[in-house]
Amino acid sequence: MTLTAPAILAQQAPTTPSQTVYVTGSNLKRVDKEGTSPVQVVTAQDIKDTGAQTVQELMRFVPAIGSDSNYDSTDGGFSRGVATASLRGLSSTSTLILLNGRRMTPAAYADPNDGNSTLYDLNSIPITALERVEILKDGASAVYGSDAIGGVINFITKSNYQGLEFGARASANDDGEFARRGISAAWGKGDLDSDGYNIFFTADVSRRDRTALRDVEDIAFAQYQQLNGRFATPYGSQISQYPTFYRESSPGSRNFGVNRTNAPDRLRTTLGCDPSEQLVGTTQMGFPATSIWVGRTFCNFDATRFLEAQSEGKDGVFMSRGVLKLGANARAFAEVAYARSERKYTSTPITIGQSSVNNFTETGVAEPFQAILEIGHPDNPFPNARASVGYRFANLRGGNDVINESTRALVGAEGEFGRWTWNTAVLWNRSEKDDTYFDRLYLPTLRKLNTGTSLAQLAADPTISQDVQNLGRASILQWDAKASTEFGQLPGGAMGLALGVEVRREKIELDPTPNLASGNIYGLVNSIIDGERDVKSAFVELRTPLLKNLELNFAGRADKYPDIKTNYVPKVGVKWTAFDGLAFRGTYAKGFRAPALVQVTPGGSQVFLRDIFDRRRCEADERTPKPGATEVDCAKSAAGTGGANPDLVPEKSRSFSLGLIYSPNSNLDFLVDYFRIRKEGEVVQGSAFEAIKNEDRTPGNVLRDPNPDNWVTDANGNPIPNTGPLLMVKLPWENQGSTEVRGIDFEVRHRARLAEWGNVSTKLNGTYMTHYSLAQHPGDIEHNLVGGNAGIYDWNLSSGIDLPRMKFNLASTWTRGDHAINASVNYVGNVSLLRKVNADVVYDQPFCHYGTAKPTDAEPNRDGTVPLYEEYYPDCKVPKWVTVGFGYTYTGIKNLTLSLNIQNLFDKRAPYDPAYGISTSFLPEEGYNQGLHNAYGRYFSLSARYTF
Repeated sequence: MTLTAPAILAQQAPTTPSQTVYVTGSNLKRVDKEGTSPVQVVTAQDIKDTGAQTVQELMRFVPAIGSDSNYDSTDGGFSRGVATASLRGLSSTSTLILLNGRRMTPAAYADPNDGNSTLYDLNSIPITALERVEILKDGASAVYGSDAIGGVINFITKSNYQGLEFGARASANDDGEFARRGISAAWGKGDLDSDGYNIFFTADVSRRDRTALRDVEDIAFAQYQQLNGRFATPYGSQISQYPTFYRESSPGSRNFGVNRTNAPDRLRTTLGCDPSEQLVGTTQMGFPATSIWVGRTFCNFDATRFLEAQSEGKDGVFMSRGVLKLGANARAFAEVAYARSERKYTSTPITIGQSSVNNFTETGVAEPFQAILEIGHPDNPFPNARASVGYRFANLRGGNDVINESTRALVGAEGEFGRWTWNTAVLWNRSEKDDTYFDRLYLPTLRKLNTGTSLAQLAADPTISQDVQNLGRASILQWDAKASTEFGQLPGGAMGLALGVEVRREKIELDPTPNLASGNIYGLVNSIIDGERDVKSAFVELRTPLLKNLELNFAGRADKYPDIKTNYVPKVGVKWTAFDGLAFRGTYAKGFRAPALVQVTPGGSQVFLRDIFDRRRCEADERTPKPGATEVDCAKSAAGTGGANPDLVPEKSRSFSLGLIYSPNSNLDFLVDYFRIRKEGEVVQGSAFEAIKNEDRTPGNVLRDPNPDNWVTDANGNPIPNTGPLLMVKLPWENQGSTEVRGIDFEVRHRARLAEWGNVSTKLNGTYMTHYSLAQHPGDIEHNLVGGNAGIYDWNLSSGIDLPRMKFNLASTWTRGDHAINASVNYVGNVSLLRKVNADVVYDQPFCHYGTAKPTDAEPNRDGTVPLYEEYYPDCKVPKWVTVGFGYTYTGIKNLTLSLNIQNLFDKRAPYDPAYGISTSFLPEEGYNQGLHNAYGRYFSLSARYTF
């Protein structure tokens, strides 16, 4: 399924022994099959054999890709609508994406989440246009500059193509879900050598259908029902169009919190729904035992019908490339591309509740809104007290429509001059985003509720809602030039030299709807930014074949960013051929990642923080409110504000690799590479978890309600100062701790010629991770988290990345005449959910994070939302996942190629993961981790291609 350089060279048309090629990770041509750096190559045949329908799906088959990539199948919050890749689990911002060897513009987003400040959208690359993908799994800042700490993925499209072809494809699982279909066309004319030109066009249009979450059965569904109680009852939400009223605790307090003790006097439900829609709350529905809804009858709102496992989507891509000879030694080339992706995400209609909700302007926080029904209000059921209300505007539409467009144009020239080979080009790449929120509440109308307007009148008012747009534009304008030559003579041959320069202007603009910017939209944050910067770079590479069997490579790069000291990073590589068939190689490099433009420009994305555990207002079990608080405080929503930090400095990295290449004969290759990458000073946004945890040390980062009536009380009923409900948490960007990853990449390739029985090729490709550690702040103790979930293994960490120890795929293809059959095995290791440490405290007895608390637990805050977890999973692990694939291709009809691919042939269900089983709003989530698994089950893909 995956190949490295020797295999791709072996599959190309016969060439003279002296032909040289460029390989991702170097600006020097070479004739060797393998260089000093490990490069995995995925060919067009490999792509077809996987059955992947998109580039995003293809990346799932690369063992080096981490579970922290972004997926556009469901609403991804600030990154909704984009698909990214993360090498080594070092984040999408540390994985540089190239298209035909040159950068792509980041998408027009300002995602404040860690590792998402730079998002290269894979949706703009059509999988049908790819000739191959080269993956450099080594630090490459010395060659490519910023963002290449974790490695580089270079998507290379077809070139020098001649002819005309049409293709069609369709796919779905055995339940008809997760359906996709698409058509493609390609046309090329002219042979560069004989005609002096080649021009190539390709277009691809595809569509995917929506799959509702409740229709997904290819997960551990029985456990999902039994352990989370989800889809086992018709429960969706207790907030419906039939309002619930909460009485004020004391006049003027604005405290409408209710608990099980005072609920009989302070809570009124409305049961105007059909009796079939009335439910009695139970813990099976996901409510904690302390919830006011346990044992209480309410009108159910079927929220589950809005949940989805795959959103509806449309994609269209057009690409063209032309090359024209300019005499014997020069060529001009140009590329034009346009891509458009649309994702429609469904969501429940909007609600209001009894708590105060923050609203945002473009510069900060607007006046909050809290529903307060005065005495005598037509909906207030309490004759002598004010009330608040929980209500759903069921007549309104929820969800988003996200459109991303990318336009790319490049023009350049290349050739030979004397002993020099040169290449120069101007690139312009622009992305645009239109993210539309449907039917958001308009505050000037909503506030009429507090002045006597009834809920029925409010819901019927045509001005109660409006669609809200967040628009974005991002672009790069780049000129680069490089030249390479050979000179001098060493015992191993001529030395190689490459020199280059690059000048790049980066821009990003994010603009919200004016009513959102002015603070007139209920509970929705702004994304506002207008920034640009110029980046200047120069680089050099040197190859020194000291002996016939010993080669040293050197690279260095200088990058100048505004207001940041010039970064100089080196790289050195060595390759020693012990004897014919056995070689050793290694690299050492320093790298950097400059703060993203959105991190150094004033503005960015405000944050509406959800599910915050407020330790001042809740007990240690994270589910029980203290006296004077409510259960809302244990999963609180509050405002978050970030902003630029002019003191940010680039992240720094060091990477090391050491490997061997062993080919005992022409049909068998073994490749093993040890890697170690460490990055420090990571630029992240401060977390609410950290701010609240360290509130005593940095109280200015947490803003609370100052009203003493809303403070929690001690054992004597006295208010405790500074314990009011959360209003805002400040989250400035900052350079924080470090990440280190170590492991072994391995690859085995075997080729067998069976005479009249055809040929068989087999490939094994995998990654065995030996170490992954995080330090959120400099000096924090670092633990090896491999095999577990980072934030569970070490309770001090806020990261939730899953780190299976091993991932690999094994693929074999047999071809004979008009027939080709391929089979594959894909393996994803298990993930432990044991709590083992908390910073510098190592537990004598690790305990499972999920299940029923036990007296032996080292800490009393086990997650009890899945009380029976250990009964079903006594080893406290997300199980390993092993799937088998099968494919068949027939070419016996002239000019026609027919292919069938079956992923997950034996219909192996995605393992149950309790972290994705239930949310604090009690609505079900996927039940599985889509970063490691998928819910497709047995999945069929059919394709046909006709050439003229």
